[in-house]
Amino acid sequence: MKKKTLIPLLFLLIFVLLPAYAQNKKEQVNDFNTPLHLMEPDYNIPYGVPETETIKQDLDRILAYLWEVTPATLVNNRTGEEIKSTDQIDQYTGLKKGDFRLSSYEWGVTYAAMLTAAEATGDERYKTYVMDRFRFISKNRPAFEQVLRDYGTTDPQMRQILKPAALDDAGAICAAMIKASQMDPGMKLEPVIANYMNYIMHYEYRLHDGTLARKRPQMNSVWLDDMFMSIPAIAQMGAMTGESRYFDEAVRQIILFSEKMFVKEKGLFRHGWVEAADRQPNFFWGRANGWALLTLVETLDVLPAHHPGRGEILELLKAHISGLTALQSGDGFWHQLLDKNDSYLETSATAIYVYCIARAINKGWISPVIYGPVATLGWNAVSTKINQRGQVEETCVGTGMAFDPAFYYSRPTSVFAAHGYGPAIWAGAEMITLLNNLFPRMNDNAVQFYHMKQATPAPIFSVGGRTDQIISGSSRKKSNPVLFLIGDSTMKNGTGKGDNGQWGWGAFFDQFFDTTRITVENHALGGRSSRTFFTEGLWDRVLRGIREGDYLLIQFGHNDGGPLHTGRARASLKGTGDESQWVIMERNGGHEEVFTFGHYLRLYIRQAKARGAIPVVLSHTPGNSWEGDRMIRNSETYGKWSKEVAEEEGVLYIDMNDLIAAKCEAMGKEQTTGLFKDRVHTSRDGALLFGKTLIEGIQATPDLHLNQYIKP
Repeated sequence: MKKKTLIPLLFLLIFVLLPAYAQNKKEQVNDFNTPLHLMEPDYNIPYGVPETETIKQDLDRILAYLWEVTPATLVNNRTGEEIKSTDQIDQYTGLKKGDFRLSSYEWGVTYAAMLTAAEATGDERYKTYVMDRFRFISKNRPAFEQVLRDYGTTDPQMRQILKPAALDDAGAICAAMIKASQMDPGMKLEPVIANYMNYIMHYEYRLHDGTLARKRPQMNSVWLDDMFMSIPAIAQMGAMTGESRYFDEAVRQIILFSEKMFVKEKGLFRHGWVEAADRQPNFFWGRANGWALLTLVETLDVLPAHHPGRGEILELLKAHISGLTALQSGDGFWHQLLDKNDSYLETSATAIYVYCIARAINKGWISPVIYGPVATLGWNAVSTKINQRGQVEETCVGTGMAFDPAFYYSRPTSVFAAHGYGPAIWAGAEMITLLNNLFPRMNDNAVQFYHMKQATPAPIFSVGGRTDQIISGSSRKKSNPVLFLIGDSTMKNGTGKGDNGQWGWGAFFDQFFDTTRITVENHALGGRSSRTFFTEGLWDRVLRGIREGDYLLIQFGHNDGGPLHTGRARASLKGTGDESQWVIMERNGGHEEVFTFGHYLRLYIRQAKARGAIPVVLSHTPGNSWEGDRMIRNSETYGKWSKEVAEEEGVLYIDMNDLIAAKCEAMGKEQTTGLFKDRVHTSRDGALLFGKTLIEGIQATPDLHLNQYIKP
């Protein structure tokens, strides 16, 4: 290639590539140019406040899956043909096999969770799932009972219902049936419930002191699991019958279990207790602690407020929740062995804790501020284990009692471990209720729970201020202008909702405008002066939302008199000059430089104009004070100073004080009385009249383009 051709090509490449290089070269992020504390963390699971709609979608996937794989159908086990009539039930009849058993304790949890989900979401499909299967059991039970009498054997699931042989067979499903029967007594579940309860109360093995126990793996072993497999059903029986003996027994069993199993130093329950052991095995298995926590919650749900054992159980619940929250992992899950961080993260225990903590918050038993983020983090973790088919992943399979860690560490997990489904549904349903009851928000990158809505969109904010705070500019429609109002209680009284029958004229001002083209935001606050509206940061919040083409009405004066540094300390210096005075504030000993009334008005005007807005200064409203037939005006003080500042700054001024006074004089002193609730503040009628009078003043000011938005 010739040299004279090569040189232009090099210049062309440099011309094309250099800008691209410059664009691709990113500015280094550092402390000077970036608020590093607001950088997005790299979470392993979703972090933040979940949407209730998203939670419902997760639950719906589980429901759809369970409808598909748990048929309430009878079949002939020899031919596979469906049995459609109870007359056809014989020794060869069984429940059609699905992925899960309809009469297991795990499904008792699932049924109870479904009922909660129906209540939380309003979706009757969850309730229908339960009622259909309970009616199926109730309808077919007598025929299977006859088969068992005739042949000594029957379908294993039905035998478990007819002849429970362990608490696992009876307690969880009994508790769910009691709840369902109270919703729909027509299901005729009473014989099934009575059979279950008879076994729990009279036939389950017990220790000498009455504690429900087992003879495995060692004689006189107490399993933590058995708290849930018995006590909630007993408590529910008390709620259904009103008989105190059931409540008394439920409380007694909780105390007996906790005396043997609860380790106060850790705030956790051990999984097993053996009567003959001089040192008890301290394995804090996750799901067993879930069963214990669930027992406390379920019991407190129905235990009468006056029951003498209620306080002790509530304190046990709080201690247990405190111990558990300290062991939550950074990913939101809890470990298989709670205090062993090298054991795997387990879904079912995590879901149970989420439900119980959220439920305790919703019931007012524990603080949402402290525990709301714990439940939220836990739910976000659980939601990642609900796959697209609706299966719950990473759930530990059924687990016996052991005395070595390897047993717990090595328990398999499976999507067919039925233990995960009820807890996941229960957790999601209670989280929906929690999110609907409270107002969680991200604040400084962290989930925080609040009792009232926090209106600010700021990423970091303080709380405890106004509950009626409007976010500046939040009313803006597309690129339309906003009319901002700043002032005192004569513009917005109290919360702006007619407190004590008093209204500010700004409360109704939007009705005079075509709000499809302009919106009105009333940012006034009672008790504020030109000085304190600025020094308290109220103006800064308004200024953030002001854009080019907006309008700003400024009205102060009512509160600008009085002491400079004592009491309410809101006065400005009189006049419009540049003088100032340093004062020591009585309320906090701080120093403040106080300026003139005119100085503060100039700040509002100049800063609004700098943003391209159109400020308009108003004189303050007259009070219901008269000299003969003439209403007293402010034309020699704040009205005069407002006008002077407006003229100096080249903005429009409307003498609202004089316009209203003239209208009141035309009405007469007696008629004017109904416009005021006291000497200064107006009634609804007064506020409407004052607003209408200002509209007339605006219309009489042809240079004010705000006129174009006034309704004809």
